[in-house]
Amino acid sequence: MKLKIFPTPLKMAYNTSMDMKKKLEGAYMPDKEGRKKRLVVGLSGGINSFVSAYLLKIQKYELIGVTLVTNWDNFKGDSSSVLSCQLDATQVEAIKTFCHQLGIPHFVVKASDEFKELVVEPWQASRISGSKPNPCWNCHELRMKMLYHKMVELDAQGIATGHLAKLFRQDSHNSVYIHTSNDEVFDQSDILARVPHEILDKLMLPLSDLQQKEIDKLAENFGLSSNSKKIKMHQCFENVAPIKEYLAQNVPPRFYKPGEILDHELSSMGNHEGVVSHEFGKIYNAENQRQANPLYFTRFSFQEKKMELNHKDHFLRQKIFLNNCKISEETPWIEPLKGVVKLKNNDFVDCWIYPKNVFSALIEMEAPYEFIEGEVVSVYKKKGKNSKVYLTGTARYVLESAQPVEEGKESVKVDYSRDF
Repeated sequence: MKLKIFPTPLKMAYNTSMDMKKKLEGAYMPDKEGRKKRLVVGLSGGINSFVSAYLLKIQKYELIGVTLVTNWDNFKGDSSSVLSCQLDATQVEAIKTFCHQLGIPHFVVKASDEFKELVVEPWQASRISGSKPNPCWNCHELRMKMLYHKMVELDAQGIATGHLAKLFRQDSHNSVYIHTSNDEVFDQSDILARVPHEILDKLMLPLSDLQQKEIDKLAENFGLSSNSKKIKMHQCFENVAPIKEYLAQNVPPRFYKPGEILDHELSSMGNHEGVVSHEFGKIYNAENQRQANPLYFTRFSFQEKKMELNHKDHFLRQKIFLNNCKISEETPWIEPLKGVVKLKNNDFVDCWIYPKNVFSALIEMEAPYEFIEGEVVSVYKKKGKNSKVYLTGTARYVLESAQPVEEGKESVKVDYSRDF
């Protein structure tokens, strides 16, 4: 069965000495039917979304620009600074101006209620329970679903975004598979892998064959600019001053109950003022941060209100469970297979994948690496460009305990029941 890549607007090697006219002469041009295709293009205000729209306009697609705005309406403070990816009125106006210059209609979709229910409230619940939140993953899925709903509402035939990833379709199975892009640093294939199939089936990625440096050069030659700052995953809710103010206004006082602090040997270190004030997986406080071997918030007992602190090596794990997995239909799921795990620094390590059930797997690596329990982890077929995304899932630690079986001997018991 032959896989074929979705057509992309630019199918040629990048050459900075080539002028834009010559560069675009080799671009993919749709046939007459393709030119009638109406696409909803997601415009976030970033340069990648602008370049995507520009390339599709050159190809004579009928475009409708859509911008999603997620406001914190009930926050009595400066809500524009709560999220670093938040669009302000000036940025929205800049997107409108871009669409006017491109000659396409533009819609602004306000997603305050949905954003609160599907992103803010789960993040807030994680802070209350002392667990690892994943707001960026939830926010991305929400945005893709809202683009899809707007596509249906406007009777469009597809969605286009500025993601750096590749989509492959297998017509015989009516399946869409995610592969890594040509840019290993800015690749976004893993976050797309958690998007529902019906959305991926309608998705077009105009930048899939390009690297970020090439996109920036195209923007320069097109005369495009953006005042939106580039952000990385997980920067939205982290280290932002109004977050504590927001929590103080929205979390009931009963969840600010103090409790005991325990170190890695379960010895008392005093009391905390309420788990909501601390972020799971992070250094416990500023004073602690200045120490040579600081302590991190690694566990919380909701019933007893006990917070456990550990040194950084607590996060080093050679085996982890992945739960709530999104698994590519192309991934064989009968017997163990080899793959690579993506680490926080965008590096990859070899691993074995042991399927456990439809939605979970045991991942075993050659050596311990840092994983925070509750974070989303991605597994690929291989390192590098054009690699299949096997699966993504939520990390859970493998609990092992030494059990004496004979005098002088020990065996290791793995507690699988906790995770399945």
